[in-house]
Amino acid sequence: MSAKLVRQPHQPTEEHPLDGLTSWLADCLVDEAAAARSRQRSLEQQAAQEASIAGVLLDLAERGRLVTIKTLTGQKCEGHLTSVGADFVFMHAYENQELLIPNQSIAVIKSSDTNCRSLGTRTPSTVCLADTLEWLAADKAHVEVVVGDETVRGCLQTSGTDLIAISVATRTDLSQRDLIHIATTAIDHMTVLLR
Repeated sequence: MSAKLVRQPHQPTEEHPLDGLTSWLADCLVDEAAAARSRQRSLEQQAAQEASIAGVLLDLAERGRLVTIKTLTGQKCEGHLTSVGADFVFMHAYENQELLIPNQSIAVIKSSDTNCRSLGTRTPSTVCLADTLEWLAADKAHVEVVVGDETVRGCLQTSGTDLIAISVATRTDLSQRDLIHIATTAIDHMTVLLR
């Protein structure tokens, strides 16, 4: 930590009581401005060290700006963030699609808001991905799940501690359904389809 610079007080003389006072005051103002910049840099550094993906997503969601998220598999999702959970985000994408993106799948977050930095230091909702998947399964939501280079489309049947089960129509007989289990850690993103 640097030592604090202290200016010696102005020493007036009997003949010229104001000599040097202007210079002394200017030096004090320069010192105070430098100290303020140093404090600001320190606060920004602390904020950067406390930043999280969820915090950045929450900042961007509150601004309502267009956001592009690139996932680890290279998928590009673009839209407006509608809700941010502890470990996932919902995005309202084009064509009225609702995308659920787990934070663990996010590689890059790009915002159209270039004038404002997202510090990402705040904590979002405590609702987690597992709870949200359970809620969607209870509603038997029709979903499209991207897993690597494969897309699984069907009805979300169940959600467990680390997997989901989706009922999909078989290729040979549309009246028959197969049950596909997917590890939640493998989900790149999920589109909740409108009925």
